[in-house]
Amino acid sequence: MAGKIRPDRVAVGLVVLLGVLTLWNTLAYPAGAGYDAHSHWEYADFLIDHHRLPHRNETPEYYSPPAYFAVAGAATWVGRQVGLGEPHKLGQLLNVPLAIGTALCVLGLARLLWPRRPWLGVAAVAYLALCPLLLKVSSMFHPEPSDLFVSALALYLAARVLVRGLSWPSGIGLGIVLGIGELVRQFSLWTLAVVVLAFLAAAVRDRRVLRPLAAALAVTAAISLPWYVYRAVHYRNAIFDRPHVQKPLFERRPASFYLGTGLPYVFTAPYRPHYVNRVWPTTYSDLWGDWYGTWSWDRADSPKPSRAQDVWLGFQDVLGILPTVLAIGGWLALLFVALRRLDAPLLLPALLPLAGLAGYFYFVISYPTRDGDVLKPMYMLTTAPGWAIAFGWAAERLGARRPRVVVPVLVALGLLALPFLPYKGALGLG
Repeated sequence: MAGKIRPDRVAVGLVVLLGVLTLWNTLAYPAGAGYDAHSHWEYADFLIDHHRLPHRNETPEYYSPPAYFAVAGAATWVGRQVGLGEPHKLGQLLNVPLAIGTALCVLGLARLLWPRRPWLGVAAVAYLALCPLLLKVSSMFHPEPSDLFVSALALYLAARVLVRGLSWPSGIGLGIVLGIGELVRQFSLWTLAVVVLAFLAAAVRDRRVLRPLAAALAVTAAISLPWYVYRAVHYRNAIFDRPHVQKPLFERRPASFYLGTGLPYVFTAPYRPHYVNRVWPTTYSDLWGDWYGTWSWDRADSPKPSRAQDVWLGFQDVLGILPTVLAIGGWLALLFVALRRLDAPLLLPALLPLAGLAGYFYFVISYPTRDGDVLKPMYMLTTAPGWAIAFGWAAERLGARRPRVVVPVLVALGLLALPFLPYKGALGLG
């Protein structure tokens, strides 16, 4: 029986599971719910109706790159033409192929880097398929799933160049993907930085990789530079809006922002307004649960979840402990090995979480708010391929050493997590 369990079949099953869950969630989740949904609607509709970029005060998202909103706006226009009751639903459905594509890119990346360890890629895809944050955001009318897919594709294409020694024409395709990423979301800058650093590390041993890198950067600049020039000319800040407070960076947040643990509420009451503006527990609770009240409970209808929902959320945060430990441990080990060996392909997934954390902290420190609204782990969603690979690396290593313990524990953990992933509001259970 065990011999019939092949990693390729399990991987296909997990990708299908992710696709089915994403399809259900996008169909069931209310089109106007989710993070800043109406602001995203406004931007998408504005582009289609006015055929130009919005200015300040015309939409709250005016500072965001336009690529996703143009595509989602076009999908919404099609929905109106065919008479859909909620045409924005088509914008949500775009996330289904994006989620599947992300999983396939991560699986391909794992196989490129570890061709003789097929279960590593399976574990990485399992991490994605059972990640509440990915399923939650992928149900929404939101640009982050598009940004995640482009980031995962860029990592895969960069790894192909570095592993297989491809020449400069391959850099053109990589540059197109990186350039599109810059026009989808600012957070793609982290992926771009990681790709550049990995190629520079490879150039220490073989300067020929500078040719595809130069081609990639030239194409990336040709695609994305007009947007950043536009931002710099009209708003002075080429990436985000101007800071809300005029203070030095590390004076914008108190010590409690960095040191607050949120205990015991992380496991007993992991929702607003507990541990507001505490970066670690808030980020953790919205990664594995629903701190903002957009999924398992609706904060717009109630200031706090019901008692049953409270227990549900606390259990989710407990389930998140083991995958978090494995992902962080695997990442630190990968980072150490990649830096020690100066292994350029391995640097791609190893540096991505580090770059994402640095960018996330810069963002959430730069823009303090009283309600902690900027502390959303979805702003690091583009780093999910790196965390998935790190989790897969740790799980595969441990599983090879203690299969009779590790494999049943991970399978049981996945089965316990599964009920939290479908959106239940459409059934009256949310």
